[in-house]
Amino acid sequence: MKQKALDKTADSVEQPVASTIEMAELKREMRSAQWSDWAQKNQQSLLIAVGLVLVGLVAGGMWIKHNRSQHDAEAILYQQAVNAANPGKKTALLKSLVGNFGSSVYGAMAQMQLSALDSAHAAAHLQAVINNPSAMAEWKWQARLDLAQLEIEQGHSAAAHTLLQQAVGKEYRQLRYFLLASIAKDPAKKKLQLQKALAAPAPDTQLKQKIETQLSLLAS
Repeated sequence: MKQKALDKTADSVEQPVASTIEMAELKREMRSAQWSDWAQKNQQSLLIAVGLVLVGLVAGGMWIKHNRSQHDAEAILYQQAVNAANPGKKTALLKSLVGNFGSSVYGAMAQMQLSALDSAHAAAHLQAVINNPSAMAEWKWQARLDLAQLEIEQGHSAAAHTLLQQAVGKEYRQLRYFLLASIAKDPAKKKLQLQKALAAPAPDTQLKQKIETQLSLLAS
């Protein structure tokens, strides 16, 4: 599970509206490794993705005043949260953002951070990302895999299996198949899932090595 939150953001909280080409590039760059690792490497792209949400707010070339003000308030609060050095203050600010703007893009990002900071309620935060109508599909895929992994760690194999039945993007399949293998009781099924994981795109080299090791043990 993630141990680090999004600790940095670009200096500016407002970004120009990104084109569909930029969005496609962002999706290609995303990884199925831990959310915090991806975010640290793609801070600028993450904020570009946030900018895409603002496309619908343009009317005749002008911003809708109310929604612009709300966006500014979200951005400022999120900026304050990620810049907070004290974990308690950071958590409080993120929860405030969720309380006021829970269904927004910033609300989804806040929930992802809270899943690492507020471990006692990690499952609820991850589920909130999955249910968030503004969250990108990639964020929901990662949240679903993280929640499945959490369920496995807590011994809830059935709940994890339900989460893992839903399809994810190709760069998230390696982890999905690996998690399915981890809850498979039949050695043949475990081997099949590990083989699928090994054949999937492998953005996480350490996970790939673990898959190869487990396959070799099953073969011996």
